[in-house]
Amino acid sequence: MTRPATAIDPITGVLDAFQLHNVVALCDGGHGCEQAYAFRIALIRDPRFPALVNDIVVESGNSLYQSIMDRFVSGEDIPDREIRKAWQNTTQAHDVWDRPVFEGLFREVRDLNATLPKERQIRVLLGDPPIDWSKVNNAAELRETSRALEDRDICAARIIQSEVLAKQRRALIVYGGMHLLRKRLFWRSEEEPAMELEPIPLENSIVSLLEGQGANVYSVWTPVDVDLTTLQSDVCSWHTPSLVPIRGTPLGEVSFRSYYPHAMFTGQRDALVKLHVDPERSPSMEEQFNAILYLGPASDLTWSQVSPALAADPEYIKMRSDRCAWIGLSL
Repeated sequence: MTRPATAIDPITGVLDAFQLHNVVALCDGGHGCEQAYAFRIALIRDPRFPALVNDIVVESGNSLYQSIMDRFVSGEDIPDREIRKAWQNTTQAHDVWDRPVFEGLFREVRDLNATLPKERQIRVLLGDPPIDWSKVNNAAELRETSRALEDRDICAARIIQSEVLAKQRRALIVYGGMHLLRKRLFWRSEEEPAMELEPIPLENSIVSLLEGQGANVYSVWTPVDVDLTTLQSDVCSWHTPSLVPIRGTPLGEVSFRSYYPHAMFTGQRDALVKLHVDPERSPSMEEQFNAILYLGPASDLTWSQVSPALAADPEYIKMRSDRCAWIGLSL
């Protein structure tokens, strides 16, 4: 029987999830949402956190620089020009990880670790494949390098298996929500006649890979651009932030399409075709996630931006412009 979803304290809710799960996967809220970042910081600052959690696995870091990150969060003095390579040199050519909220998490963990005994210090695991941009000078070299890299989600799952689960540790995963799906999505065009696409393969999901190998994952989606009051009218009365378990509720029984209205494009019929999640064939939200992190109405949310100083740095601008050009994007 469907019951209304109920909001609970988000920090206690996430920490309670670690009592029964060795991995909690938290959607980062659309890459740069400042309210989602504020929640993550409040979570790791809670004195219960280091007693339950050993590792934080992030999308916003190149695993090539894991040893440098380990030294940084343990308190070693690392020059800024060296540590920033961890988030500036990922497989993503654009500036998404250069927003201050991503560097901020690393520095918060470093500050937290300074207050903890060595055996309880938090490790930050960089989940992105180990691309070496010092060996890439043009589009052709980038294509060759990319062919040699693991799929991004396979790489993250492998790191979690070897560095977390095999060592009987617990981890908080902070990734974009589409990396955390449990089940495949089906897509269709909204043109006439509608064109249906085969589902995205399961192996493209960190959560599906981990659970397929026996991990016990609790996953949380962070909606930042949908109006949840269309699904349950009293949402607007909830405290922000709140954690909301969704199984057996109106928020859980709807299609994932209700949370992901965005389009993707594919080349078909000699043209780009606009596709959306097929709400009839795709799984429900509760089949994908255990809970949502409610941050408030979309109109109240704010977004971190690259600092003016960095955006005006000629060397930085050239680096980003070159990399984007090599993959066919404009900065």
